[in-house]
Amino acid sequence: METNDELRILVVENGDAIIGIAPFYVRKRFIGRIYPVRRMMFIGTQEHGEGDVGSDYMDAIYRKGDEKSVVHAIFVAIAEHDLCDEIYLSKMDTASNTFNLFQQEARSAGFLVMITDEFVSPYIKLPDTWDDYLSTLTSSMRYKIRNERRKLQKIDHSETNKVANAEDLERGFKELSELHKKRWGAKGAEGAFSHPKFKEFHERIMPLLLKNGSLELVRFSEHGNTRAVLYNIVYNNKIYFYQSGIDTLDGRAAYGYLLHSHCIEEAIMRGLREYDFLPKGKSDDYKGRFAKDCRILSDLYMARSWPAKQFTKAKESARSIYHTVKPLMRRVS
Repeated sequence: METNDELRILVVENGDAIIGIAPFYVRKRFIGRIYPVRRMMFIGTQEHGEGDVGSDYMDAIYRKGDEKSVVHAIFVAIAEHDLCDEIYLSKMDTASNTFNLFQQEARSAGFLVMITDEFVSPYIKLPDTWDDYLSTLTSSMRYKIRNERRKLQKIDHSETNKVANAEDLERGFKELSELHKKRWGAKGAEGAFSHPKFKEFHERIMPLLLKNGSLELVRFSEHGNTRAVLYNIVYNNKIYFYQSGIDTLDGRAAYGYLLHSHCIEEAIMRGLREYDFLPKGKSDDYKGRFAKDCRILSDLYMARSWPAKQFTKAKESARSIYHTVKPLMRRVS
């Protein structure tokens, strides 16, 4: 969050019971560099800021069965207290009970409603055995995993382990961030850990996750040199793959494939029920090779004020015209 952002934590009660919490904040911005508007978003929204930390599967918190009442109460509060001019709900699971309710309530309140972006989030429903999992993969992916494991047998003094304590975490985080920057640097990009805000956030949160058993920082090393690190979060009997640092310049093995297959197999042995890769980026095709199931996350935009509505309509109209004219321009050229 920025200095001028304002928290808007909405708590919905039914009698003495809390049935919902909407963890929002409001950021002031200008549309078209002219009109000031107040944008309300979930805490954790990544809005193209330098080093912003973004979250996935964002939603209101609600007691099961009370989601309709909770969403309605949110829009009543927005109207009564004039909380914002527009709402931007990033990376909501389209299967969430509240995803359609937000749209319905917004339209009833006269908002302009749009889905502005969609993301594919691959995940594995973990079966009972490793062999059962392998049977769900394509033959080429099964060969890839087995072949990489055969390569691993030829690497002397190799080891896969997890960070176990605070002292080891400091070293593990350094290895993760350095390998991550090295990988993206080879592509001419900076990588997430190059931004001080992003790095500082994880330096603060990871010790807390480790303390409560939610952090699994898994490393592969040979001769004491770490070649890959996976940053996984364990919650509610699931593993969420958050970030990685991989030495892609060492061509002896695909260390990312090796570590993911190791973590998936271990999760199956522990009886966990899901391994979630989180949303795919442009260079994340490998996620779809590991996981055949996926969720769709969407960005939901709702304009309340007249300037926000008019600007959004004009922008969408211009975009539609551009996509219509662009093929014609190619033919002419």
